[in-house]
Amino acid sequence: MSKCVKMGYLLGAATIASLTMSAGAAPGKFEDAVKGYQKVQVAPGQGEFYTLYTREKDAQVLAELPRNFEGKRFYLVATVAAGHPQAGVYSIWHNAVGVPTKTVYWSRRNDQLMLIEPNIAVRSSGDQESKAGVARVNTDRVVLTVPIVAMGPGGGPVIDLDRALLGGSSQFIGNFLRGANTSLAKITKAKAFPNNVELGFELPRGGGQFAQVRFSLGMPEKSRGFKPREADRRVGIYFESFDDRAINDGGSQVVRYANRWHIEKADPKLKMSPPREPIVYYIEHTTPLRYRRWVRDGILAWNKAFEQVGILNAIEVRQQDARSGAFMDIDPEDMRYSFVRWTNAGMGFAIGPVHAHPDTGEIYEADIVMDEGFIGSYANQYMQTELASHAMSVLSPDLAGWLAEYPEWDPRVILAEPGQRERAAMLTKAMIEQPENLDELLTDAPETLSPMVWEPHRTIHHEHDAGHAMCMMLPGLSSNVAAARLAFDMNLGAMLSDKGDDQTLLDGLPEDFVGPMLRDVVMHEVGHTMGLTHNWKGSALHSIAEMNSDGFDEPIQSTVMDYALTNIIVEDESRGMVQGNYVPNDIGPYDMWAIEWNYTFGDPKEVAKKAAMPEHAYMAEDGAFSPDPQAKTWDLGRDSIDFAEERIRFVDKARAELLTEVVEDGETWQKARQVHQQLLGMQSGAISMAMHWVGGSHIQRSMKGDPDAPAPIRPVDADQQRRALSFIVDHAFDSDAFGLDTETLSYLHSDNWYDEGYSTAHAWPVAQSVLGIQSSAMTGLMNPQRLTWIMDNELRTPADQDALTVPEIFEALRESIWDLPDIDGSYTNRQPLVGQLERNLQMEHLSRMIDLATGMRWPGASGRTIQSLARQELQTIRAKTTLYAKAKGIDAYSAAHLRDANERIERALEASYMRRD
Repeated sequence: MSKCVKMGYLLGAATIASLTMSAGAAPGKFEDAVKGYQKVQVAPGQGEFYTLYTREKDAQVLAELPRNFEGKRFYLVATVAAGHPQAGVYSIWHNAVGVPTKTVYWSRRNDQLMLIEPNIAVRSSGDQESKAGVARVNTDRVVLTVPIVAMGPGGGPVIDLDRALLGGSSQFIGNFLRGANTSLAKITKAKAFPNNVELGFELPRGGGQFAQVRFSLGMPEKSRGFKPREADRRVGIYFESFDDRAINDGGSQVVRYANRWHIEKADPKLKMSPPREPIVYYIEHTTPLRYRRWVRDGILAWNKAFEQVGILNAIEVRQQDARSGAFMDIDPEDMRYSFVRWTNAGMGFAIGPVHAHPDTGEIYEADIVMDEGFIGSYANQYMQTELASHAMSVLSPDLAGWLAEYPEWDPRVILAEPGQRERAAMLTKAMIEQPENLDELLTDAPETLSPMVWEPHRTIHHEHDAGHAMCMMLPGLSSNVAAARLAFDMNLGAMLSDKGDDQTLLDGLPEDFVGPMLRDVVMHEVGHTMGLTHNWKGSALHSIAEMNSDGFDEPIQSTVMDYALTNIIVEDESRGMVQGNYVPNDIGPYDMWAIEWNYTFGDPKEVAKKAAMPEHAYMAEDGAFSPDPQAKTWDLGRDSIDFAEERIRFVDKARAELLTEVVEDGETWQKARQVHQQLLGMQSGAISMAMHWVGGSHIQRSMKGDPDAPAPIRPVDADQQRRALSFIVDHAFDSDAFGLDTETLSYLHSDNWYDEGYSTAHAWPVAQSVLGIQSSAMTGLMNPQRLTWIMDNELRTPADQDALTVPEIFEALRESIWDLPDIDGSYTNRQPLVGQLERNLQMEHLSRMIDLATGMRWPGASGRTIQSLARQELQTIRAKTTLYAKAKGIDAYSAAHLRDANERIERALEASYMRRD
């Protein structure tokens, strides 16, 4: 069981009285209780988890529990189904209650039932005395109570289930329904199956907006003969964890059981045998016909991985079809069946919720929900969040408090519209102090505070969170599709620019691109349902040159469990590169190995010893914010700086043709502005890719004794770090890198259809946009985490060996940003010594150095060193500004700018020495 469940017990601080509904009268007669209700029908010959009775006019739901209900554990999960942008997926509301899937049971007390959450996070496998001691200290928690309405004909109690679920919704979805008018509720769903029931309600929230919530309650059957498998840190498998207080060997008391299906050979004597019971996926009939074969291929791709453990056709696919009636009698919400479902909510998400027994880790159900939105959802709102997403991707969650204290360093504030920055600064602080109120806090928040920006940064989804394995794929997938669409429309590259008559298009793009991309997403989600976590090192197996070489047809990644950028290159014969596969064409060697470990009938420890092999490199969610530059999302290649350079080639070529190839006759110029913003996002992403290498260290998850295993922490080569630093300087701090010629700027116009709610400056804000990227890059390079990593790497490197140092970082920034023309030149206000963009950048850099020099709070032991170095930098800058400020023939803009800089430095240096340390 996850740590999130352990957190759930802290919520028990709320008094039981606040969770309890009044007991009311004693149980009445069953006939009177269900009068006016309709019984929810079930398929002939099937039992039902609960017997449900509904009354549509006032959204009442009664549930008759079975006779032997008491003490039997089941799961309960609530989902926001409508009324919010994240509807349909496990959304931010669950962060307030720990984990969305709760293990609970009923217990009767007089004429009431208590819904109780057992403390399964702490247990004992020891003797009776040990178990009694654990039970005495680690007690269960009452979630809510509900009165018994009557006793049913089957001998079980009848309860008001809508009253329990809606009245106690704060225990499942936080404050989402705070102030909701339950008297106006409507039943949207009521289904009963042998192992679960599904309920849905629509009602107006506190502000009047209609919302829908769904509740799933179910109890899976435990299979016989399943043996739990202890998780291994070297392999990325979801797990259930708990503390076993009977373990007293001086080591950890945490037990972790890997999530895995109970799949066996039909004939154990055969080397290759079909399964006793295959894992069956049904493709829902709502899946568009044009996508079905790619979905099917993505599911079946995993069969080859099971063949290496001796199981043939471990996975089967069955297509539900409304036309023929095939499998239409099977309901996707019946937990006995696993479905791939299709939606078009426009969010572009993919989610693979895996339900596993908390006692053993056995997977008993796994559905996949695909949203079509990623194919066409790269709209204005995502362009506006993309820059903030890139900037935040290089900052550790450990910096959240520091950023809240210094919002002028926070990209979410820097990149917000000027009029929204004060509110953005307030919200970033409130998000830390009031996480339970996120829904209210983020109402009408700046786009830079979209969940697409802060959710991956605020909450790292750990390997044990299989129950809500939501893939935050939208920003990257939408960007991938947008890049492909741009290449197709502008004839960039070769394969995507082939517009022959025989080319099959899906949604306006070649099927050769859309189909494999969809198959890749399905392979990824099915991997989750097999138990696999994300692996952010998957895209680092091959170099960009290798995957785009003639004849290369291997999977371009070691695993499909990574989030990687699409492999789109600008072909150039002089470089000897040809366009390779856009996405992985199959599961990779890591995927094969992970399945082998999770499902082998032999010793999994022997399989895990292969962890040091390059193709088995693994780093999960925590790696995204680690010093390892190869354990990142939305990059590509063994050396992602190579792909960053490839992105810049793409951007430069597209910018050169922006006014001639993007807008057709009769169209407005807003499309040119949108593409320009898209290219700016690609440039920002390239800067972030390079940023990961500065101060980086390679992290290896092997164990002592593993063959060929290197040291677990190895600093990135100093020259490679300098290459990354040089890339950042060239493409973030040089104004020429932004392609801002006067003609292009004259066409970056906005239509401003106010009735659509989209209003922005008619002319693209040049200086503001450029400075936003530059300021964010400064934060990425000069934040406490990165500078500490650099200094720690100095300690890991022998003194006689080369290492990147903090003074080098400061010097590189100063020499680039304060690179001034010849002092003896002649300058005017139209041709100034220091241009407008350069003045903005210099003042921003000066503000950062003053912050560092005057004693801003600096977490960690490096603060004093950084402060001294910043003072030294200010003195060096002052020497230059003093010299130039006295020169003759300088324009008014530059003269005022240099004198102001000089004065600020003087006051800062004086303040820094007078400060009481």
